[in-house]
Amino acid sequence: MKRTIKILITTACLICLLFPSCKKNFLDKAPGVDINEDVIFSAKVQTEKYIAGMYQLGMPSIFAMRPADMGLGTNAVASTLGILSTYVNLAGITDEAINSQSNDAAPSAWNNGGVTNANILQEDLRYYLRWQAIRTANILLERIDEVPDADVTYKNQVKGEALFFRAINNFEMLKRYGGFPLVLKRVTSLEESKIERSTFETCVNSIVKDCDDATAFLPLDQSGATKGRAQKGAALAVKARTLLYAASPLFNTASPISSFGNAADDKLICYGNYSLNRWKLAADAAKEVLIWAQTAGYSLIDDPAKRINTISPTVVNLVVGNYRDSWERNDNSEIIIANKTWGSKSAGQFPLPMLLPRSEFVPNSGAGWNGPSITFNFVRKFEKRSTGLPQDWNYAGGNDLMQKYGELDPRFAQSVIFTGARMHKAVVRTPIGEHTPSKSALNSCQGGHWNLKFVNDGIDGGTGLEVNCPILRLNEMYLAYAEAMNEFEGPGNATALDITGANILTAQLPIIPNSALDAVNKIRLRSAMPPISTTSTADLRKRIHNEWDIEMYMEDHRLWNCRRWLEAEIDGNLKGAVWGLVINKLNDVTPYPTAFSYRPFVFMTRSFPTRLYLHPFVLTEVQKGNLKQNPGW
Repeated sequence: MKRTIKILITTACLICLLFPSCKKNFLDKAPGVDINEDVIFSAKVQTEKYIAGMYQLGMPSIFAMRPADMGLGTNAVASTLGILSTYVNLAGITDEAINSQSNDAAPSAWNNGGVTNANILQEDLRYYLRWQAIRTANILLERIDEVPDADVTYKNQVKGEALFFRAINNFEMLKRYGGFPLVLKRVTSLEESKIERSTFETCVNSIVKDCDDATAFLPLDQSGATKGRAQKGAALAVKARTLLYAASPLFNTASPISSFGNAADDKLICYGNYSLNRWKLAADAAKEVLIWAQTAGYSLIDDPAKRINTISPTVVNLVVGNYRDSWERNDNSEIIIANKTWGSKSAGQFPLPMLLPRSEFVPNSGAGWNGPSITFNFVRKFEKRSTGLPQDWNYAGGNDLMQKYGELDPRFAQSVIFTGARMHKAVVRTPIGEHTPSKSALNSCQGGHWNLKFVNDGIDGGTGLEVNCPILRLNEMYLAYAEAMNEFEGPGNATALDITGANILTAQLPIIPNSALDAVNKIRLRSAMPPISTTSTADLRKRIHNEWDIEMYMEDHRLWNCRRWLEAEIDGNLKGAVWGLVINKLNDVTPYPTAFSYRPFVFMTRSFPTRLYLHPFVLTEVQKGNLKQNPGW
């Protein structure tokens, strides 16, 4: 539809410009860089290559990345540039999943409390790329007006894109570290690169300003040759995400959860005071995105015919629904901007091995890599579709597993592969628990489920359907508005609609919500879930958090939400018991078993030290002398 840009592979000359020196001086000016710049800004066609590099290196990803995926060649080449690679899905450090093999460094370090200031970049793979993207943006802002064959409209668009990339990369720093060194212009010397951390508030204000300035430059939407590039909505969404994080308990406080021991330094990692109005600013920013979307022709996917509220979990046919469409269909109406690194892929091609089980466990699935087994911690978040209340799982076990599954929120079957469920068109049913589980078989799928989300049913790569990697979506903005408005003024009054029974398949809620309840129920309605009705801020907060968990599953939100809500240390989130299901067939009905027993069990106990609410800066950067390390590290 609207966002189908293909990122160009940058030339060797461009790579030299993007990486002007070794990782130890990532802001230094490179020898000969002016000559390369003169070529780049001599004509629009050359500038476009440079902009393509900014997209390739500056766009975040919700999936694990390798250097080859980023156009950087082999691991050996990338390592000289300070860029690490990962072969694991980082959902495995949250209550969403556990990696199907436990010997990988990144999730193991998080799960056992072994994260240090020496290995933190196993998570923050793009740390050095982020600075290069910011440098690229600063150079574009400095020199774009020099391009002789570019008109004012094009130059303004590029300025907006550069500001957007500076903002989104700065946000990625903010959510991990708190305040960070702000680099708002080209750095040309080693001394000039020794920039100290700015306060948290200063960093937030800088990101918001870049987003506001970008909005003034960017077009309402992108079309034609520029489809897929940043538009006003992308900048507005980064602003909304930033202000939501800034209003959250981790940062919107007088006393950080881990303190430096003095008020001045604590302002590096929090505001140093609490303000209710920060929630209002976050709500207003999210609403601004929804208003833009209505004007620009974007909308939440909600076809009443696909508000599926009856699913037979024993049927091997494709499970459909609005929620599945929202993550499976590329360039759909609710994707504001996406990472377009990947084209059409087969099961064994990245990033799908990070989403699917290993092929030794399920043939025709994810090759020999490390896909996630989905935990019972996550599955038990799905409510009953009939009542909107929690499912009554028996922790002593039971023989009614398929009945339990069949009663759940329709998003369950559109997110998770359970026993007997379809994985994709080459694996129409998945035999979890159909054999008495040996120790090795149990260890391969300890959670009792595999992941479905972002696994396109046309997985053989012959359909032309790309792997979808959304970065900013409208469903997030509805949840952000609901959360912020609930904190600012409470649930409010839901729009007067009788949304019960059959009416749930045709009822409508306003595109621009009038209250927190309107916004969260807009999300639930498209999946035929009963609306939430409460007058309690605390109750609605809990329900909204659960909606974040379900709706944004596998989209790299859970880790950061647990931290910003100060909920990482709650048992079963990022700390404590990780639950799975032992599953066994109860009959041999032809052609497939139809009855299964289940028994919940704890297969891991995770650690989460309080200091890990913020990342430590990598040790080699702190040793340069300009960065004050976060508390506890």
